[in-house]
Amino acid sequence: MATDLIWRVEEFRGLIEPSFTVEDVWFDGGRPVFAIRRPPDLRRALAAVRARLEPLGLLPALRRRRDADLIVLVPAAPPLQARWQVNLLLFLATLATTFYAGYVQAVPLVADGLLSNTVGGALAFSIPLMAILFTHEMGHLVVAIVRGIRASLPYFIPMFPPLGTMGAFIFTRSPAPDRDSLMELGASGPLAGFAVALPVLVYGIRHSFVLAAAPGPLLSLPDPLLVRWLTTYLLHPAREAIILGHPTFWAGWFGLLITSLNLLPGVMLDGGHAVRAAMGAHRHRIMSYAAVGLALLLGYLPMAALIFLFIARGHPGPLDDLTPLSRSRLALGLALIAVFTVSAVPMWSLWRQ
Repeated sequence: MATDLIWRVEEFRGLIEPSFTVEDVWFDGGRPVFAIRRPPDLRRALAAVRARLEPLGLLPALRRRRDADLIVLVPAAPPLQARWQVNLLLFLATLATTFYAGYVQAVPLVADGLLSNTVGGALAFSIPLMAILFTHEMGHLVVAIVRGIRASLPYFIPMFPPLGTMGAFIFTRSPAPDRDSLMELGASGPLAGFAVALPVLVYGIRHSFVLAAAPGPLLSLPDPLLVRWLTTYLLHPAREAIILGHPTFWAGWFGLLITSLNLLPGVMLDGGHAVRAAMGAHRHRIMSYAAVGLALLLGYLPMAALIFLFIARGHPGPLDDLTPLSRSRLALGLALIAVFTVSAVPMWSLWRQ
């Protein structure tokens, strides 16, 4: 492929020059790199070049290196193979495992007379949690469709109790058009999921059980800031009170945990997309290492290991990496910081139990 690109460099130059003035050409790793002069309407020019190159299986990526504006040719990914049956099967499997996780939670609550039946308790956990995850992934998918980013349907990940799931994800097979679109892609899922998790938490906390003493041995889980604030505001519990979470409360709690994991500012996580859009490639790599440290600080040990393993892969970035992030999208990034701050669960206290 690279050798073929070398021989066709004049052909590609001819496809670029109607929209950009090409000032120089060199080769990087066997691929032609075109030093260009920025036109007045950069986005329209890039869209025109993309329309000419994409039928050839190539995409133009705007980058800045050696104090020059460049067009780097990158291969376009093949179309996604639609396998909705797999997505549906995983969704149903995750619905079943979250139902079972809710059932396991409900059994002792029914035995203590706090819930009326286990099936209702299982549904009170499963349905809200699946709604949070589904809304999160649909936020990403809607932005991908609107911005012309090729993306798969959501893949849900079933798991045994106590969570019943490890979340969900979508594959993207084409770069975001620009930094604004990349920020939207990263921010849309966490913000949409958080918008659903908030009323779920309010309902769950209102229906939780405030006891004067523990009915038996209990595992105490750490709470994120948002849960502490809402519990104090809605329940006004005495200092010595024991609060047993309603299954819907735990759906919201797990929803916040999954949101905070996704917002760690590294690699291809949602937080990594936001950092790449706002800060560029070099700072994204630095922040990925910082994300490992932050994950360790919070006690997210498996996630810290995963981020470290994927740092070497980097982030492809948007096609237009020259146009800076707009103020409105920067505000989205600041909103993500706020959501992470109130959603992060300090898990180290759990590891010490």
